[in-house]
Amino acid sequence: MCAIAGIVGNNLKEDLDNVQKIQKSMEHRGPDNSSHHFLEPALFIHNRLTVIDLNTRANQPFFSNDKKKVIVFNGEIYNYLELKKILEEYFQFKTTSDTEVLLAAYEHWGENFLNKLEGMFALAIFDYKKDKAFFARDRFGQKPLFFWKNEGKLYFSSEIKGIIAAGYKAEANYKTWFDYLYFGATDHTSETFFKNISQLLPGESASFNIKEGLIIKKWYDFNEVIKRKRNFFPGDIKKNITSKTLNSVKINSRADVPISIALSGGLDSSLLMSICYNKRFLNKKPKCFSFQFDKDYSEKEFIDASTDFYGFKSNYVNFSKFDLKESIIPFMWHLESPSGGLANLAIGKLCHEIKKNNIKVVLDGTGPDECFGGYELHHLQYLYNLRRKKDKKFNNSLNLFLKNWGISREETLNKLGKFDENFTKTVDGYKFTNTSILTEKFLDDNKTRVKDYKLDNNTIEVKNSLSEYIQKTKIPRNCRMLDRVSMAFGIELRFPFLEHAFLEYGLSLDPKSYFLLGRSKSILRETFKKIIAPKTRKQKKMTIQTPQNLWLKIEPMKSFIIEIINSESFAKRGIFNQKKVINEYEKYVNGNSKTSFYIWQIISTEIWFRLFIDKKYDISEIKFNFN
Repeated sequence: MCAIAGIVGNNLKEDLDNVQKIQKSMEHRGPDNSSHHFLEPALFIHNRLTVIDLNTRANQPFFSNDKKKVIVFNGEIYNYLELKKILEEYFQFKTTSDTEVLLAAYEHWGENFLNKLEGMFALAIFDYKKDKAFFARDRFGQKPLFFWKNEGKLYFSSEIKGIIAAGYKAEANYKTWFDYLYFGATDHTSETFFKNISQLLPGESASFNIKEGLIIKKWYDFNEVIKRKRNFFPGDIKKNITSKTLNSVKINSRADVPISIALSGGLDSSLLMSICYNKRFLNKKPKCFSFQFDKDYSEKEFIDASTDFYGFKSNYVNFSKFDLKESIIPFMWHLESPSGGLANLAIGKLCHEIKKNNIKVVLDGTGPDECFGGYELHHLQYLYNLRRKKDKKFNNSLNLFLKNWGISREETLNKLGKFDENFTKTVDGYKFTNTSILTEKFLDDNKTRVKDYKLDNNTIEVKNSLSEYIQKTKIPRNCRMLDRVSMAFGIELRFPFLEHAFLEYGLSLDPKSYFLLGRSKSILRETFKKIIAPKTRKQKKMTIQTPQNLWLKIEPMKSFIIEIINSESFAKRGIFNQKKVINEYEKYVNGNSKTSFYIWQIISTEIWFRLFIDKKYDISEIKFNFN
């Protein structure tokens, strides 16, 4: 895991003075080594976090044997050992790193080598024979890559801070800010919150030379793959799920440093821990870390049920309301765009604690919800389609849904009715933004975006909705946030359940297998029932419960928010109607609102502008100060 950056173009000597600034801006991502390569028309920069082949021979930028190709790479190629066996017939390897295998694969198979990779990556290769740079990002956006084109040069970086250090003057992209504030959307297009900074999207590659410019293409399209593979896999479903799950966890457990597990009270991370324990992929008793808030917002009951099943305990990290106040600005600096809320910041403190234990790699359970129908929204879509098609299974399926989710019939039928209304929803399927607090001018300037805006995940077809979650909306958003909060502490966060073979198989199944007996992810629960604690296996899908609603209305956050919304800078942004915001916050503090997302949007927006546009804060003094 690392940070990559660079520039491709003419007259690069004038950029050499910024190399150390660029490296310094992202040293948190790769604290073990910093190097760069310069030979026009390419300047490549790398910060390394050593995980596979700890020897300096594997440092980057890394060169091909003939010195005609050079690579900088962020991520891990989990099937590098299998690829190396194939390539040993053609190449003499001098390291045990995945980086060398990656470059050899490019040399042997050309750009098609991407289809052979299993892992997470963002990479840049300069081929001096072709006088061309090649870039690629992994299938589901686990690792980031940003571009800035200026005066004929292409700047790239793992984080936008690297591009700012290279000379970019930060400006706000108000189109993206509107999408976030009106629709609650982030990471859904190639545009970023910074004007003129774009991102390579999941499953995209690009080439660049001075004459042709930047040419981007899609090398992996999850929707197209699923269309070809639906109901294609023969044989026993449980056996197929087992083999694909075990293989994903096995190859994600490869490292030359210790690996731990981020354990929540949910099914997915418990399954991950159970597999690692039973198959000895890590060690006899995996070292697990869990975060918690106050006692009223703790998953400890379910976490302990999972660890007690195997006779050990997780290491608990408490995230307090004071941690929130002290860390919200540093986290925004690292995120470079809004977070999803309190839980994301708590994961950051978890990584802080893991680093103190001298561990560099953590496994995370993200993925099964998105490919086996783990969310209430998709279960409702399944019911809606049964009713729409007048399927005889509807009434029984509805009753099972009510029993499992604990929702009344009236409320459930009301939610199903919403699908007929074609109402504007956020990426999560619900309307929870507060557009009344936006200024009339900001709304008027972006009225065409309201008319043209579409999120395909709002479709009523379960598989289409899930596939949009995986490659276009929720997974890329979650990967961006989890990448930043973990790499802020030099921690590599891996997602075994985001291996494409696992996800593709999940989406090849008939949706009815997701919701058997009224439970979400039912086929996954049934497949692994012998190795998961019964209490965890049988519980319904839980959204992580946080005290965000409460903490944003009490001290110390209350004074922090009041300062923000009453400030002169906030009033002059032209985004929010200050009087309405003050009134809405007062109602929020004194009321019983079920959502605090719009409050989170307000403070996230102002902090971002103060950090990157106003430069109000001294970056050198932005540090985490956890209790």
